[in-house]
Amino acid sequence: MRLLVKRETSLADTLDALTALLLHQLSSMFGRREEFFRFCEQVSKFLGPTERDLAVGWIPTRPPGGLEFTLHPRTVAMVERPDGILRLATEVGELITRCEPKSLEHALEAITGTMLTAVEATCGRERADEFDALIGTLSRQFNGRRVQ
Repeated sequence: MRLLVKRETSLADTLDALTALLLHQLSSMFGRREEFFRFCEQVSKFLGPTERDLAVGWIPTRPPGGLEFTLHPRTVAMVERPDGILRLATEVGELITRCEPKSLEHALEAITGTMLTAVEATCGRERADEFDALIGTLSRQFNGRRVQ
């Protein structure tokens, strides 16, 4: 998540890159499946037009006379299509590999957790719940299946 915030990545680019990485990992576990491509299609349609250009992350601002920081999403004009998406997916994949997850399942949890956090930080809890339902549907389809 820190990498995505540091790079000022848009939410659309973040979800596309992480979805590509997730698709690659799932395909390595289960082979190429139609369900994975349906999931990718659903993710690509998930964001509304006003959400696509929001940056992943938040800008802290101090309210007048307050001691606490409030956080506000901001908009980025940068869109990294399509070479940047592959580059970002590769970078995140390498970062996860360097963290040496205990298993491929832990790596998948890291990817989906980052996706969910990015949506929540950018679009709010309600949209994150909707996104979590998409991920949950995919997880239920493959829960308990054996790796090929």
